[in-house]
Amino acid sequence: MWYRVKKFIKSQDGINTVEVVIILAIMVGLAIIFREQIGAFANSLMDAIFKDTNVDFTPGGMKSITPTPGGP
Repeated sequence: MWYRVKKFIKSQDGINTVEVVIILAIMVGLAIIFREQIGAFANSLMDAIFKDTNVDFTPGGMKSITPTPGGP
């Protein structure tokens, strides 16, 4: 009986799964704690990319871009 208990305690089976679950739990916890800061960062990043460009992303603006038949 003691042999089986010692063998079970020393066993490494399933240790990778436990590590992944712990890492995921930490990541989810950090995302919940910093959700407002992450959202503000994502919004500022999208504004920096799309707000101050000369490209018109509206459906009417995209129609003006037509590919040339022969290529560039």
